Amino acid sequence: MPGLRTRRLLAIGAIVFSGVLLLHLFSTRNPLEIDLRLNDITSSYNQRPPPPNHIQQQLQQQQQQLAHQRPSTPEPVSDPENVLKHIQDRSSPRQDGSRKPQDPILPNEIPKPKTTLDPEVKYLGYLMYGGLTNQFIAFQSAAFVALKLNRTLILPPFITTNHDKEVAAQRWSDFFDLDRFTRLSGLKVVEWHDIRPLSPEHVQIGIKQVRSHGRNNPWWSKLAETLTIHVTFGFGDSENIHTTERNFLRQFLLIPRYVRPPRVRRATTEGEEEEGGEGEEYIEDEMGEGNNTNDRAQGGTKAVLSKDNKKGDIFFLDEAVERFAEYKGQVVFLSHTYKLKDPHGPRSWRDVGQHMHFNDKVMDYARRIIRHRAPEVITETDGKYIAMHLRRGDIWMKCRTKSAEQMMDCIPPLGHYAEMVDQARNEEGKRLPVLVTTDSESEEDFSTMARLGWKRLNHDLYTTEQELGIFGPAMVDAAILAEADFMIGTQVSTMTRIAARRQLTWHGHEPLYPRTTTSWTPED
Repeated sequence: MPGLRTRRLLAIGAIVFSGVLLLHLFSTRNPLEIDLRLNDITSSYNQRPPPPNHIQQQLQQQQQQLAHQRPSTPEPVSDPENVLKHIQDRSSPRQDGSRKPQDPILPNEIPKPKTTLDPEVKYLGYLMYGGLTNQFIAFQSAAFVALKLNRTLILPPFITTNHDKEVAAQRWSDFFDLDRFTRLSGLKVVEWHDIRPLSPEHVQIGIKQVRSHGRNNPWWSKLAETLTIHVTFGFGDSENIHTTERNFLRQFLLIPRYVRPPRVRRATTEGEEEEGGEGEEYIEDEMGEGNNTNDRAQGGTKAVLSKDNKKGDIFFLDEAVERFAEYKGQVVFLSHTYKLKDPHGPRSWRDVGQHMHFNDKVMDYARRIIRHRAPEVITETDGKYIAMHLRRGDIWMKCRTKSAEQMMDCIPPLGHYAEMVDQARNEEGKRLPVLVTTDSESEEDFSTMARLGWKRLNHDLYTTEQELGIFGPAMVDAAILAEADFMIGTQVSTMTRIAARRQLTWHGHEPLYPRTTTSWTPED
C-alpha cells in the first residue's frame, strides 16, 4: 500500500508540473506570430502589444520582397474567370491612397465592345419580353413594323428569364432558318451577336452583372455603352422594363437612354402639317432602373398613362409605322413590341411570323426524339402521331383569382385531354402514339400519363441542352407540336397558340382543345 500511494503522488506531481510548464510557455509566446506570418496583418492589431523586434524585421523584409515582385500592370490572363478575379483584386484601394476604389484601371486586354452597323442600311431593333414564346411574339410585331418601314431587323438573342437556371443568350440561327425567312417574307435580318460581338471577357462581365441584379459594378460601368431606345407602350416610362429586357441590356453591356417617339403629324388650322419632334427625353440609370425626371417625382414608377394619351404613346402596330415613316435616324430601337395591338387581325403572323421555320438541326433532333420515345411511329403509324402541350406549371398565376369553374378551364383535368386523344384516334382509325410536352412536376400527372400510355418528353434524360443549348428543349418541343398530325393544346398558353398557328398555316390542321365549361380565357 505505501508503494501504491507513492506512485499516485508522483503521477499527480507530474501532471501539475506539466500544466505549470504549458502555462508558462503560452504566457511568454507571442500569440500573433503565426497570424502575422500567414496574413501580413499589422493595422488590425494596434490595440495589442507589439511583436518582438526580430518579428518586425521579418515583416519588413517580406513587405519589401512583395513590393519588388508585384508588377506595375496586371499580367495577361487567358481564363475569363481568372481575369475577373484579377480585376476585382486590382480594384481594391491601395494603402497609400494613390487610387480610389471607384476609379478602377481596366486591363489593356479588355477593350470596350463595339457596335458595328452598315452606314448604308437603316435598322429597327427592339427589346424582347417575357418567356420564350412571348419573345417570339415580340419578334413578330417588330418584324411587321420593320417590313413596312423597309428597315433591316436587328434580331436580339433569346434571353433567359428569372425562371431559368442559367444566364444565357442564344442566336435565332441556332434554331431557325433565317435565309429561308428572308426569301419568304422579304425582310432582311441581322443578329445582335454579329453587330455587337462580345469577347469571352465581355460575356463573363455581363453574366456577373445579371447575377448581381444590376448592383454597381465598376468594371461593367467602364465597358458599358449607351443605347437610345424609343418608349413604346409606356415601357421605360410609366411601365418599368422587365427581367428579360434588363438581362439583355446587362449581358450586352448597354445603358438604356429612353426618348419619346416622334409625334404624329397633325393638320393645323391653315391646312398645313405640323411636324412633330421626339419630345421629352427620359433618362435611365446604368442599372436599368428607370426614372423620368419630369413625371416620376410625382407619379412614381407605376404612374398610369392618361386615357386621352397626352404623352402620345404607341399602342398599335400602325401607329409605330406611322410615327417612324419619315424618321431619319439610322436605328429605330423600340422598348416594347409584345403588347402592340393590331385591330386588323394577326397580320404580323401572316406577313412575317409564319415564315420563320425551324432549321434542319432542330428538325433532325426532333425526329430522333420521336423515334426514340415512340418507335411505333415508324413501324405502325406511317409516321403519324398526336402531340399534346400540357401546360401545368405557373399558368395558374393567370387565373388564381377566378372561380373554381374558371380554374378548371384554365387547368383542365387530364380526363378532358384524354377525350381529345380518343377523338383524334377515332378520326384517324388508328391508335396513334401520344407525345406529351409539359412543364408539370406532378408525380400524380406522370403516373396518369403512364397509365394512359402517353409518352412524356423528359429532356433531363436526353442530350438536348448539350446539343442545342439551354433553349433547345423548348424549341424541340415546339417543333414536335408543329409537325404533329394532331395537336392537343392548352388554350390559355401562348406556346399552344403559336403551335396552333403553325399547325393550321403549315399543314392545314385544326388544333384540338380539351372541353371547357365557360367562355372565359385569361388575358396575356
